[in-house]
Amino acid sequence: MTTEAGTQGCLALIACKHHLEEAMAALQGLESGGDLQAQLLTLHAQVERMHDQLRREAATRQAALQNEPHLLHTSA
Repeated sequence: MTTEAGTQGCLALIACKHHLEEAMAALQGLESGGDLQAQLLTLHAQVERMHDQLRREAATRQAALQNEPHLLHTSA
């Protein structure tokens, strides 16, 4: 499977970001949770960069496909 938007790669990264957000919210009320929250925020930013990269790659592939000449296949 490719890593275009809506595929397993993107869906996995979206799920990771969601779980990290839940963990950060759970730690919000704890006095000692600040350092861990900061680490989770750093991880979230890394996952977001990975997701952005997949989106850019998908857009590049999509643009290449649109610019590719379409060949007709005929049966002999």
